[in-house]
Formats: sequence, C-alpha cells, structure tokens
Amino acid sequence: MSHAPFDLRGIPLALHLNGPVDVPALLGACAVVAGRHPVLGRVRVTRAESTPERYPGVAAAEATRPFDLERGPLARFTLVTVGPERFRLLFTAHGRVFDAGSKDVLVRELADAYFARATLPGTASPCSPVPQPHGSPPGSLPGSLPGSLPGSPPGSPSARTERRGGSGAGGEVPPAPPDGAAEFWKERDRAPAELVLPGLRAVPGGTGPGEIVEMVLGGAESGALTGAATLLGATRFELLLAAVGVLLRRYGTSASPLALDLGTRTRETRDRVGPFVARVPFVPHPALDEKFPDHLRAVRAELRAIYRFRHAPPEPPAAPVLLSYRKRAAVPEFPGVGAGVEWTVFNGTAHGALHIQAVDAGPSLTLGLRFNPAAIGHDDVSGIAGHLRALLRAISAEPRAKIADLAEPPHPTPQEEPPVTDLFVPAPDNVTEPPAEEDPVTAQVREIWQEILRLDDIGLDEDLYDLGGHSLTITQIIARTRRRLGVEVSLDVFFDNPTIAGVAEEVTRLRGGAA
Repeated sequence: MSHAPFDLRGIPLALHLNGPVDVPALLGACAVVAGRHPVLGRVRVTRAESTPERYPGVAAAEATRPFDLERGPLARFTLVTVGPERFRLLFTAHGRVFDAGSKDVLVRELADAYFARATLPGTASPCSPVPQPHGSPPGSLPGSLPGSLPGSPPGSPSARTERRGGSGAGGEVPPAPPDGAAEFWKERDRAPAELVLPGLRAVPGGTGPGEIVEMVLGGAESGALTGAATLLGATRFELLLAAVGVLLRRYGTSASPLALDLGTRTRETRDRVGPFVARVPFVPHPALDEKFPDHLRAVRAELRAIYRFRHAPPEPPAAPVLLSYRKRAAVPEFPGVGAGVEWTVFNGTAHGALHIQAVDAGPSLTLGLRFNPAAIGHDDVSGIAGHLRALLRAISAEPRAKIADLAEPPHPTPQEEPPVTDLFVPAPDNVTEPPAEEDPVTAQVREIWQEILRLDDIGLDEDLYDLGGHSLTITQIIARTRRRLGVEVSLDVFFDNPTIAGVAEEVTRLRGGAA
C-alpha cells in the first residue's frame, strides 16, 4: 500500500460491462464525457488485462493509487479486460474535481455517449451528434484518445476550487450567499466535543488509513425506516442523522461531535461533474429526557438553516465524526450489454475517528462505517454498527418514544465464523426461512447472502450489486460457500449472473448436478 498522504487518494467507482462491448465506442465515450467537464482537466485513459481471480487486486490498487496534485492528471479511466466479453471500467478522480454525486452524472453520460457511438449487432454505425462541453461554443469538440484527454490543466481557473463547496467548478459561479453567512457560521464555531465511543483510543484529525464495516438495511427494515420518517414528517436522511446523534449521546458524548457533507448543487449545476459538496459543523445534540420527535424537529430546523448558507461554507470543521448521505441513481442501460455499478468502492481511507457514509437506493440503505484502525478497533466498530441498527429498529417501532426509553442497543454476539476480509458484517438476528419447495443448495446459498448482506428477504433473481454488494462482499460469499458447501465458486459467476439463482446453479454444477 502506498505511503503517500492518504488525502491524495481519489473517489473511485467501477462499471461492470458483460457482453459484446464495442471497445472503441466505450473509449470514445470516455473522451466525450471528459471533454464535457473541463473541471476534470487532463483525463488519463489506460487499458489492462486481468483474470477474474486477479481482478480484485487490480481494482484495489487502482482505488488506492494517489494523485499528484501539482502535475495531474486528477482523473483517470482504466478499462480492464477480465475475460471474453467481460470488462470493468474503473474511474477515479480526486476530491478537488469530483464528488460522490458526480458519479451519477458520469455513469449516465457514459451510457448516453456509448449509445451514440456504439455499433450494435444488426445496426448501422450511429451518427448522433456528440454532447458538447458545458459552456463551449457550438462546433467545439472534446479531447480524444489515446493516452490523456486534453482539457484544463489542474491549476487552471476551470479546474481550481478555493475550498470544498464547488466554487468555480466547471466555470460555474455559485449563488451569492444570503446576508449573515459569516455570523451564522461564527455562532457554530465551537471546539469539538470530547468523543465517547466503545474502544476509542485516540481521535485523529484529517484523512488517514482506513478500514470499513458495512451493513445494508433492506426489506422490512428499510420499509419501517421509511414509515417512521413519514409518520414524523421527515426524510430518511433526517431520521438517520437524528438517530446518529442519539447513539452518540447514549455513548456519553455530551455535545455534538458531528460534521456533515452536504451537496451544493443547484438547478443549473445538477448535471455537472465537480466538487459540489460543503463540509459543515452540525451542533444539535439530544437530551436523554427529550422525546425523539422533538430532537428530530431540531435536526430538521438546523438543516434548513444550514441549507441557506451552504454555498458559503466555513473552513472545514475539525469534528471527529463525519456523516455523508446521498441517494443513488439507477444504473443506466448500456445497449447490448449487461451493466452494473459498484458505487461505493473503498479507497482505504477514513476521515477523523469515524466516517459514516450512507447510500440510499430506496429499497435499501447501505451504511459504510469507515474508521481509522489506529483510533478504534474493528470489533468495536462492528459493535457500533450493530448498535445503530438496533436503535433504528427501536425508533421505527416506537417513533414517538422518549430518548431515554429507547432500549440501549446490545453489543452484537460474535459471528461463529471469523471474517474473511476487513469487511465484517454481524450475523442477522433471524434469517427468513426459505420456501418449503426450495432445494437445499438454493436454501443454503440464500442463507449465506442474507447473513453477509444483513437482509431478511432477497429474491432469487435480485442483483448483488443492486443490494449494495461489491468485490469484498463477493470474497465473503465465496469463502463461506467453500466452508459450508465444499465447492470453490469462481468469480466468473458474479460477472455473469450475480444472483442467488446464478450462484446456486453453479454450486449444483460443481457438485455433479445433485441438488
């Protein structure tokens, strides 16, 4: 692993494409998209050959490779061929020119540009006009391949931002903040509260080495969360933020240690790639004798006040706990090929002591708890994840309860099997019984998926990536399948048919056809 500063690492995503991909069209689509967003500057495009077995290592190396902020480029595509008609397009960009919300824009525009350029079976080569760079005069063209894509160099005005918040991203002028912004933030400029977490040994500042614990709230849990939020007149994000505050208060933290990453996109910039995010302090903190709806109202009022001034954020706060949240877009269609996206590729970093990243896909909510292993241990963060899940369940069951009356979350019991990666997910409290007619292999594969993904109800044909799965999840499924079913499932299965039905079919084949 690189010894370069961890804040030089980028924001990665992985696009999975299976089928007869028109590679020149795909590379051309990369050029078109890079040319549309001058904030990216020069964008490097490379190709690599790999195998399904070696690919996780290739992807991890790409996600953790640092950027040279002075020389650039600050964004790169890597197209990896992992087998016949199996491709992975890895994209990584530094936070100076990119944010999590930019992922949706990038993937959507890649799909559109690919459709305009690809020669599909049985069709003539399309002649659709390529999208123009934002703000460019008619007739101007984006950069071309191979090597690097020309655009604004890293130090140019279009690529330079004064601070996180998107000022100047892509040449856009942010809205003028209302009067009183300086006074508003000055009132919230407080020394960070002493953080109390189970097993906390130190409180690091800035970005450092990280590990991650991930859990998915889906099915009944996700539905109950939506129901509670609706009942209380709030959004899922607002309810989650209030619950995190309650958890920290229950641990003994006396004042808010939280900072938030809030999007700063406007109607004019919602289709732009860039660093449209502001990191701001969040001061409301619950009292134990307060009712949860009262705390939630305070959370909502503070958020609405912050939204007025988020385009003129203060200097990033030194808060030890960071919460970020975004709604995930659907995967766009790439004509003629199967497509999937790993939206939350881990880059091996963590901010402060604990960074909670929430990605809301509607039917499910994925929570990634990033932490610095020098500050807190893996088992302790696994316990915090279990506590947060239990608290959300309690709030969903009794949304109007007093905070002191919400059952204190118990520490989850250890899993009977040791984790096979640094992505540890506690075993579920209960696993949905398979239908009586389900064959034993399918039933066992379903149980493995439910344990690892922490979901009570998974359909046979639900896509692993739509459920929040990624490369580390696949590694766990393969290892647990080996232990329980005695066969080594290939990574190819997760490229071709990443479903319970697909894995069960492969297990049956490897065992000689007997169910």
